[in-house]
Amino acid sequence: MTADLRPRSQPLDYAVKDAAEAVGISPAKLEEIIRRGDVIVRWIDGKRILTVKELLAWLDALPVDKP
Repeated sequence: MTADLRPRSQPLDYAVKDAAEAVGISPAKLEEIIRRGDVIVRWIDGKRILTVKELLAWLDALPVDKP
């Protein structure tokens, strides 16, 4: 059996729990960020998703210096 060396495709969106894990925060903290409107949630068939593009924009907008 040979190893598959093709690059794996990256997700385009995440469920809230998976998005929180991807950015290294708790799901509860991400829920707070969503409620504040800092991250926009989209919907597919009644399921909330966060796009990678939205998460990256939010991360890029975070302060660089420690408050």
